[in-house]
Amino acid sequence: MFCINNLYVFASDSLLLSNPGPFLVNSLTESTGIRNGPNYNGSTIFFPENTSGLLSSIVLVPGFMNNELTIQNWGTFLASHGIITMTIGTNSLTDSEYERRDALLDAIISLKEENTRFTSPLFLKLDTNKIAVGGFSKGGGGAQLAAKQLSEIEAVVALYPWIENPDYDELNHQAPVIIISGQIDLIAPPLLHADIHYDYTPDSTPKLIFEVFGASHDAISGPYAGAQEVGKKVLSWLKTFLVKDTSYCLYLLDNPFVSSKYNTNLSCDNLTSTKNINHQKITSKVFDIMGRKTSIEKNKMMFIEEKGLMKKYFIID
Repeated sequence: MFCINNLYVFASDSLLLSNPGPFLVNSLTESTGIRNGPNYNGSTIFFPENTSGLLSSIVLVPGFMNNELTIQNWGTFLASHGIITMTIGTNSLTDSEYERRDALLDAIISLKEENTRFTSPLFLKLDTNKIAVGGFSKGGGGAQLAAKQLSEIEAVVALYPWIENPDYDELNHQAPVIIISGQIDLIAPPLLHADIHYDYTPDSTPKLIFEVFGASHDAISGPYAGAQEVGKKVLSWLKTFLVKDTSYCLYLLDNPFVSSKYNTNLSCDNLTSTKNINHQKITSKVFDIMGRKTSIEKNKMMFIEEKGLMKKYFIID
């Protein structure tokens, strides 16, 4: 990090947001020993190979009339970045958001048991204090409800979330939540669903809403939605609040070019300790994300030319 015009410049080249990530991915199913929980139907655990240390994890549930396959692209994507991902099916395709909440909570039990199952490749590899939940549509609503019920949940990923007539109490939890919505979603219109999720989540809870320009109620695209910006933002959220790697936080402040709405109460100053380590004046050419020459602006991602090379940076206060 250095300083230009009294603004801190944070180099972001070290952030790995590619799809797939750096790890090879393997998987487990109930046929290979995973507990068969009564509140969900079928499961797959995607996990990275050749890792060290204890790993964070997330459980994901699909939406109304969707099966487990529709969310499995999240499993391979997140696991390739070092996050164990369990995808589950529901006992009925028409299960309510409350039944999907119960499915997630039941699946957490199954996931934790892998840490103590001697024959599991995940034996003693899970950090059972770092578990997140997420889901699509009614599954996203169920994830919010699960965070309300189980305070140990570290983060929530609510994809185009749906709760029938949500109230403040149902969304009153402290798990940092990222909400993805679609600008032209006619099934869960943002004004009636995602926006309410954001507004009703307490201001004391870190929260972010990313409305994807031109997107509908998209159950299939997963991390590829919004020119892959959805995957990058969700990954950065989980890295920041689940894995506790705060180097990803500043990326969450950058409004992606594919958003029709992007709001957050996130303050990276509360998560990271940065200081100005170089007050010297730097003369460089600065470009925005569209390649247009511009000037330094705070809370923006920009490209700065240094010695003929273009490098990506975040500009912060």
